[in-house]
Amino acid sequence: MDTINKETNENETNEETNEGLNKTNSLEEFYAGSGILVTGATGFVGIGLLEKLMRVCPGIAAIFILIRPKTNETIEQRFKKIIDDPIYDNIKAKHPSVLSKVYPVKGDVSLPDLGLSREDRNLLLEKVNIVFHSAATVRFNEPLHVAVNVNTKGTARVIELWSELKHPISFVHVSTAFSNANLHEIEEKVYTTSLKASEVIDMCDKFDERSINEIENRILKTYPNTYTFSKNLAEQVVASKCKDLPVAIVRPSIVGASLEEPCPGWIHNISASTGIFLLISKGCATAILARKDAKLDVVPIDFVVDTIICTAWHVTLQRGHEVKVYNCTSNANPYKWGQMKDTMVKCSIETPLNDTLWYPGCPMIANRYIYNVRSVIPYVLLAFVIDIFLRLRCSKPIMMKLLKNGHKLFTSVTYFTTHEWTFQRDNCSDLARKVKMLNDSGMVKLDLRDMDWEKYVAIYLMGIRKFILKQEFKSIARQRLARLYWIHQVTKISGIIILLWIILYFVY
Repeated sequence: MDTINKETNENETNEETNEGLNKTNSLEEFYAGSGILVTGATGFVGIGLLEKLMRVCPGIAAIFILIRPKTNETIEQRFKKIIDDPIYDNIKAKHPSVLSKVYPVKGDVSLPDLGLSREDRNLLLEKVNIVFHSAATVRFNEPLHVAVNVNTKGTARVIELWSELKHPISFVHVSTAFSNANLHEIEEKVYTTSLKASEVIDMCDKFDERSINEIENRILKTYPNTYTFSKNLAEQVVASKCKDLPVAIVRPSIVGASLEEPCPGWIHNISASTGIFLLISKGCATAILARKDAKLDVVPIDFVVDTIICTAWHVTLQRGHEVKVYNCTSNANPYKWGQMKDTMVKCSIETPLNDTLWYPGCPMIANRYIYNVRSVIPYVLLAFVIDIFLRLRCSKPIMMKLLKNGHKLFTSVTYFTTHEWTFQRDNCSDLARKVKMLNDSGMVKLDLRDMDWEKYVAIYLMGIRKFILKQEFKSIARQRLARLYWIHQVTKISGIIILLWIILYFVY
């Protein structure tokens, strides 16, 4: 890191810097010579952001990525895993020198002072100009004190670092469109809660476990989970500490596989939405508790990354008193849950997965009680019988486990499949208009109004096959699906006959 060279005019004021930025003719020019810090660089959004910055802005002086060491893995090993991903092959071929500008830094947003050594902290303060904060725990069921420490206090720690930078340009905090899930219409502004962020932080720091659990239970009567609540608190921290500064909050909705970049269908891990699509494709989804007519707000990862990259520039153009918020959603071209499920089933039948376990297709049920009956009871006996058959073949029984895990997953996302939101997008629209005036506006996509959702679902399924399951399509998969179809039909007919027999038995 000591070899980093960046020309900096020590006498230049921040006002003069921003005046120069306003005259920027391209995003590449805006980022040229700048030092970047990315937190959460091992996550889905962080990896996508890092790849795009390296690919389209090779003039960047340095990119520092904050990496948390693991018990059995050093930050160097974790960094190598990131760079060894095939999505970086194009960069290695066209801009190999950019790789030498990326520096892993040992740190952890859950620790005081981000867990940075004094040497690393001083280096970041001297060399970093733009900060992208995407680190977070995204587990819905995280205990309140854990979610608050990582998502809320972690954000405060990153802001503290940014406020001490010698030559700051902008700061972008990546939140979630569902940070105010208790509302139906969400504007591009920071909303307050009955409990202030500082109060919740103090409670989590000082109260015992039982008291914190009581607070958590009270919060969950309004918010769907601790994740959305802690992200709301984080936004309040940003708003209170960063007034009159070039700071922005980007709120992506459900982040899905890429549409085009770095390659179609790229996805890094199994999120809640990806898990649902995977279960549907494998035929493991018995039923989904959802409203067919409810709007599904999903955005491709490349759309999210482009918004974040452009926001860092846009927020420097006109300084406002309040922190700018950008609702990064597909609200302009909505798709419904029922449409998404039907398209996913259709694609799963046209190009089936190699290891499909049952014929794809599952009903969407809005009533919780009917869902509980339809999704579990009819399938328990069948799953039990299949597991016995697998044991006799000396194979690992998996059906009961899949049934249980699927039910758990669908239950965890019920709030999002049974509600819908309308998001105001004025700042995002202004961002898109301003970016069009830049010379390299073609390198980003900020408008989903012409989105072909059926095509995207097919790309998403292809990405699940390639990047999650690591499999190529085999023609034998169609033969397997054909057999499963007839087994499915026989099972349905048998079930109807048994049900009629039971009814006749009790009636007569």
